[in-house]
Amino acid sequence: MSAVPHTRVEYDMQFTGGDYSQVGDFAFVPLSVVDQHGGDVEAAFKAHTGIDPIHIVNHNLDEVYDENGKILEDWEPEEEAGAAPGR
Repeated sequence: MSAVPHTRVEYDMQFTGGDYSQVGDFAFVPLSVVDQHGGDVEAAFKAHTGIDPIHIVNHNLDEVYDENGKILEDWEPEEEAGAAPGR
């Protein structure tokens, strides 16, 4: 069975904007949830975690992980109708 692709979202419950130089916590949000929210990672993060997206420090859709945080270096997006651009 192949791994379900996720995006890694760094967040900190104390962060509400501005500069950030610490290491936060990480949530792994399935790309299918991001797609369900029209490619909006912030909305997908809130739906998946219940955490207000104001606490997001960083995310990068170019890096894809499994649900345990292992990077999927050889992952290739499936060509699907309605897939978010760039994936």
